[in-house]
Amino acid sequence: MAAGLRADGQPASIALGRDLGGHPQPRPYRSAGVEPMLGRVFGPADAGPDAAACVPASDEVRCGACRCPATPAPKEHRPWI
Repeated sequence: MAAGLRADGQPASIALGRDLGGHPQPRPYRSAGVEPMLGRVFGPADAGPDAAACVPASDEVRCGACRCPATPAPKEHRPWI
C-alpha cells in the first residue's frame, strides 16, 4: 500500500492498525484501518523535537487529503494474496 498525507507546516504521519481478534463469535469481525495523524507519534509525551503538531494562534490546522492510489501494489508486495 502506498499513501500520502500533507499538512502544511506540521509534522504528519499515517497510522495503520488491524483487529484480528474481533467479535462477535463464532464469526468475528476483522478490520484494518488507515488513520491520518497530525504529528509523528500517538501522544505528546512520546514526542521528540519537531514530532508533535502545534495549534497556531488562529486555533486552526488544515490537513490535506489522505490518499491511497487506485492502482494496487504489485502481487509480490501483497503476501496475503
